[in-house]
Amino acid sequence: MTAVSDAAAVPFACRDDDGRVHDGVVKSRAIRCALSRICGVCGEVLTRPIAFLGPEDEALDGLFTFPPTHVSCAHDAIAARTALGQAEAPRRWLVVTTGGFDLVRPTRRGDPVLFHPNSVIDTASPPR
Repeated sequence: MTAVSDAAAVPFACRDDDGRVHDGVVKSRAIRCALSRICGVCGEVLTRPIAFLGPEDEALDGLFTFPPTHVSCAHDAIAARTALGQAEAPRRWLVVTTGGFDLVRPTRRGDPVLFHPNSVIDTASPPR
């Protein structure tokens, strides 16, 4: 297993600064991913195109709960069958590639941080 695949099993955004693993996305890590432009899976600096992955309803709404990722990390995370902050892994993931994104901060305490791709290049189902 490669380092990226290891990261996909326990993504950067689902661990806190002490290394504890969480079922969902850790809000402080999600914000760090957005502001520092780092991958939510591997924690490395993002390059373009940027990928967002989520269930079909998130892709259709254009609002994702999981932070931005490298395209290859998105595919590795799906192959690793991680839930990526979802209650359970969806039956069908969609990967949206984009040139940029906006951070949508929560309006109420306890609400999640969301991400909105702002210049979508493509939306696709990942290869199985």
